[in-house]
Amino acid sequence: MYESSFSAEWSELARDEAVERAYALGVAAACGHDNREEYEAIKAAADSTYDRSLIELSFEQGKSQALQLDASETDHEEIWDRLVESSTVKLPARDGGLPEALAPADLLDRFGQVEGPPSTLNKPSFLVRDDKDNV
Repeated sequence: MYESSFSAEWSELARDEAVERAYALGVAAACGHDNREEYEAIKAAADSTYDRSLIELSFEQGKSQALQLDASETDHEEIWDRLVESSTVKLPARDGGLPEALAPADLLDRFGQVEGPPSTLNKPSFLVRDDKDNV
């Protein structure tokens, strides 16, 4: 399966290609065509721990998606065609941007709106000591 779509003759892989190959290897492994040597070689060729993590996640995602389709009694060749031949793997943005859910909160933008020195700000009531309670 894997060998019919990807050449084993490579010396270096870009991150995108390594992730795509790992995904395909995961699909192939779930279909009974495990190629552990190629998978380990791709991981070993990664430039960083982050890239190795992406490769591992891509492999596991391919394997998981193929097993889900396999559970629905789909032919292994059809699984391969559906997941590898007709799709592309989505990679995180390279600019290091965070997903919107992890973006800074709007509250942090209010720091520039505070006027005056910090001593003019009122503390919340639970931070104010009351002399009656400190006996």
